Amino acid sequence: MTRAIEPTEPQLEAFMKADQTAPIGMLNLLKFRDKAEYKDGRDAGGLSGQDAYGLYGLVAMEKIKAVGGRFFWGSPSSAPLIGSETDEWDMVAIIRYPSRKAFLEMIAMPDYQAALAHREAGLAWQALIPCRGDAIPE
Repeated sequence: MTRAIEPTEPQLEAFMKADQTAPIGMLNLLKFRDKAEYKDGRDAGGLSGQDAYGLYGLVAMEKIKAVGGRFFWGSPSSAPLIGSETDEWDMVAIIRYPSRKAFLEMIAMPDYQAALAHREAGLAWQALIPCRGDAIPE
């Protein structure tokens, strides 16, 4: 498994080639840093990775709603029952968007872009998996 917090070029190309108008669910698998680490060198003030990600999450939730999306479900996770224990996630969440186009609109918003510093400071790695949104109740 490649550990990353940003998509690769092939992943982004595949996302862009898919239907941009159908509802989409984004399955988020999150692994937090023990302590937040800001790329710009700012003092994290003792924030944990999860706390820094929470600052990003406050802005993200507002922007998700602005594009017609909604938080569907989320929970802290525990050790895998099946699979590698090295892939243990701290949190799992599903966000429903009206379309891929809406998701792309959201991530281009200036306030969202500004909040990414907290996301990057908080995450050790992530998997973000697009799923059929019509399978998620509105």
